[in-house]
Amino acid sequence: MGTAKEYSDIAKREVNIDVEALLQAIHERASGEVKEFMESEHAHRVRVDGKEYDSYTELAEAFELDIHDYTITEVNR
Repeated sequence: MGTAKEYSDIAKREVNIDVEALLQAIHERASGEVKEFMESEHAHRVRVDGKEYDSYTELAEAFELDIHDYTITEVNR
């Protein structure tokens, strides 16, 4: 999985998240395994150190990361 879309309350729009970069940053801070759920109904659910997070935003906040550091922006030319 390369990117995921989540709604940003700050930007009031959907943002694209670089999931691989976010999970790599979490993996560096976590003491245990980082597991993504592959089922479609749990597409954005991640388990880290035995605790489940229902969104990548929630996961980033739990590890005190700014989710905006992992967003992909498109620039119109």
